[in-house]
Amino acid sequence: MRRMKTLVRAVAVAAASVLVASCAGFKQEVDSMFPGGNGLGAQLRSPVSAATGVVRVYDYRDGVQVQLSIDNLLPGQYRIAIHENGNCSSTNLFSAGSAWAPPGWTKPAGDLLPGFTANNEGNENGYVAYIKNVSTDGPRSLRGKSVVIHRGYTIDEAFPGQPNNRMACGVLVPNEPL
Repeated sequence: MRRMKTLVRAVAVAAASVLVASCAGFKQEVDSMFPGGNGLGAQLRSPVSAATGVVRVYDYRDGVQVQLSIDNLLPGQYRIAIHENGNCSSTNLFSAGSAWAPPGWTKPAGDLLPGFTANNEGNENGYVAYIKNVSTDGPRSLRGKSVVIHRGYTIDEAFPGQPNNRMACGVLVPNEPL
C-alpha cells in the first residue's frame, strides 16, 4: 500500500512537471511571436464609409509583424500601405501623405505589404504580414506614421479635395499594455 501511494505521488509530480514545462513552452512561443512588448497600434476609421478596424505592429526578428482586422468594407480587393504622415484628418485622407517604404526598399512603396480580399461580409480578420528592417521604436520606427487601406490593386496618389481609393486610415501609436 505504501509503495502504491509513493508511485501515485511520483506520477502526480511528473504530470505537474510536464504541465509546468508545457506552460513555459507556450509562454516562450507567445514571447517569440510578440517579443517587442506592446508594439504599435492604429485604430482605422473612414471619413466616407462605415469601415472600422485595427492594425497592430510588433517587433519580430529583424523587422515587424503587421496584423490587420477590418470590418464593413465592400467585398473585394484591397491594399494596405504605410504612409509618411501620421495624419488622417482630411476627408479624402490626402493628409496621410504618400506611401512610405524603408530605406533600401527597391520596389514602389505601395508594394511593401501584400493586398487582401474582404470577404462577402466586407471583413478581413486574419491578415498577417512582415516588414524587414523596421521596428516599433528607435530610428527605424514606424511610430507616428499612418496606415491606409486602399480599394483595388494599386496605391494611388491623392490630391486635396479629389476622390481617390483611400478607404480607411489610422495613426500608429504605442499600444496600451495588456
